[in-house]
Amino acid sequence: MSELFEKTWIRSLELQNRAIRSATWSGVGDDKGDVTDRAVDFYRILGECGIGLIITGYQYVMPNGVQLLYQIGNFEDRQEAGLRRLTEAVHVGGGKIAAQLVHAGARANPELLRKGDEIWAPSAIPDPGSAHRPVEMTKRQIMELVEAYAAAAHRSLSAGFDGVQLHAAHGYLLNQFLSPARNKRGDAYGGKISRRYRFLGEVLEAVRGAVGDDFPILIKLNGHDYEEGGLAPDEAVEVARRLADDGIDAIEVSAGSAASPRDLGPVRKGIVGEEDEAYFAPLAARFKDAVDVPIITVGGIRSLKTVEDLLSGGKADYAAMSRPFIREPHLIRRWAAGETARAACVSCNGCFETGLKGIGISCKMERENKRTD
Repeated sequence: MSELFEKTWIRSLELQNRAIRSATWSGVGDDKGDVTDRAVDFYRILGECGIGLIITGYQYVMPNGVQLLYQIGNFEDRQEAGLRRLTEAVHVGGGKIAAQLVHAGARANPELLRKGDEIWAPSAIPDPGSAHRPVEMTKRQIMELVEAYAAAAHRSLSAGFDGVQLHAAHGYLLNQFLSPARNKRGDAYGGKISRRYRFLGEVLEAVRGAVGDDFPILIKLNGHDYEEGGLAPDEAVEVARRLADDGIDAIEVSAGSAASPRDLGPVRKGIVGEEDEAYFAPLAARFKDAVDVPIITVGGIRSLKTVEDLLSGGKADYAAMSRPFIREPHLIRRWAAGETARAACVSCNGCFETGLKGIGISCKMERENKRTD
C-alpha cells in the first residue's frame, strides 16, 4: 500500500492518511469576517472527501490584520459559534480540520481596516506589493498581538478545531519579523536570527499555554523568501531548529511572497508534467534532514507518483495540496480507489476570481465547462 494512505499522528491527532489540504484564502466569509452558510458548505464538502487534514484559509487574529475581502476572522469570542459550524461540518464527514492563524502585518489592506486602526509591521518599511507604509510596532503592541494569537488559538480549541497552524510564510507578519529585509529593528526583536525569532517564539509559547500540551500546533514557514535580503534557507533551517526545541508539532515548508519574482512565488502556473511538480520539495528535504519534526511539503503537487516519491524518498512526511482540491475535492478518495490519473487541475489560478466576488473560490475550467454544456 502507498505510504500516502498510512495512518499517522501529529501529537495527539490521528490522521487517516498523509494528504493535507494546504491553507488557501477561499472568499467564503462575509464583509465582517464572519462564517457564512457558503463557508460551512465549502468545508463540509472537503470534510467528506477523505483528506487527512484540512487547514482553513488564513483567519486574522486582530481586526488590523486582515488582507482580503471575505476573509474569515478569529479575533472576537462572538465568532466562536460560527467557527464551530465549520468544525462540525467537517467532523460529520469524518474529516479533521486545523485553523490557520495570521496577522497580515504590512500586507494588511487599509481599505478593510476599522476607522483609526493602523497597519503594523516590525519596521516602517513600505510593503513591496501595495507600497503602504506601516508603523513600527511598539513593545506594547507586540505583547498585544502575542495575546491575540493565544486568544485565537484558545477560541479555535473551544470551537472544536483539531489543531492550529501559525502562518509564518508568504510575507505576512510572522515572516516579516523573521526577514532581515523587513525587520530592521534595533531592539531585542531585530538583528541576528535569534532576535528576529523572538516574536515567533513568544507567540508559540503563548499559544501552547492557551491550548495545553496535547493540542497540535503546526506552522507554515518560508524556507526561502526569494527576495533580496530576505530570509534564506540557512537561517530558515535555524528557525526550524528553534521551533522544534520550543515544541512545534509539524512544519509545512513553503517559500516566496508577493515580493518574489513571479516564477518563484508560492502559487505558480505552468505545472504541466511531473518535472514541474513539488517545487518546494528540495527545501522541505533540507528541513527533514535538520529537525526531528514532521515535515509537510507543498507546491504544485499533482500526481500520486510524485507524492509516493516524496514520502518513500524521505523528503517529507506529508504532502499538501490546495488547487487540485478546488477542482477535485474527492481526489484522495479517487486515488485510494485505484483511479490514479494525475489531478485534473491545470494550475491556471482562475479559481480565485469568484472568491473576490464573494461567492467562494471555484475551478475556472469547471465553470467554463458548465457554460458550454
